[in-house]
Amino acid sequence: MQRLQWHHRYIGILGAILVAWAGFLSCSDSQGPVSPEVLIRINDSFITVDTFQKAVLDATDDFPADMDMDAGMLADIRLRILNQFTERLILIEKARELNLQISDTELEEAIASIKGDYPKGEFDQVMLEQAVSFQQWKNDLRIRLLMVKVVDHELEPRIHITTEEISDFYEKHYRASESDPDRQADVSNIDAIIAQQVRNSKKEALYRDWMTTLEKQYTLNVNQVAWDRIVKRNSAR
Repeated sequence: MQRLQWHHRYIGILGAILVAWAGFLSCSDSQGPVSPEVLIRINDSFITVDTFQKAVLDATDDFPADMDMDAGMLADIRLRILNQFTERLILIEKARELNLQISDTELEEAIASIKGDYPKGEFDQVMLEQAVSFQQWKNDLRIRLLMVKVVDHELEPRIHITTEEISDFYEKHYRASESDPDRQADVSNIDAIIAQQVRNSKKEALYRDWMTTLEKQYTLNVNQVAWDRIVKRNSAR
């Protein structure tokens, strides 16, 4: 789980993304296939207007009821979500180039690990509260795991950890716990724990510059008409 936690800040909108690996997503009615309105696209991967709007709604619903949200706050939320979705599409395209995938075994192991962190029955309750079907969550988890795999594939080889860095990290974050019996059990494998924490910290530091470089390699197509309509509609709230 430690390998997943650091990257959640970049990929943390639960169940909000629907990505087509090829062609386009469609739904059916009596008139035949209907193409959803796409907001942003990179090659064959895209985010629909409905998906984006749901993500914005979910984000604003998390605000306290007594907090007034002005136009500036809403614009900032929209932009952050747009950037998050853009990074998702970039990472998915990079995975396609690298021929990286998440096997069913990897997915099931991750699901078991996540469920193991919840008391019995609580995981299902969370799914109900989030109004997310298990299959939708599972599909999204596969994408999130794939994104982590891409990041690890590209950034792990660049990371080197010295014994001095481990010692410095210990002095800063763990020295005070030596006399605390309640924390000693948590650091029984202290070198491995610190090494992973230092690794994650370095990975975060490398991520932004790496992503900036990737952004220059892909063309992001934005449905400007749809975006303008979203901005106008939300501004009128």
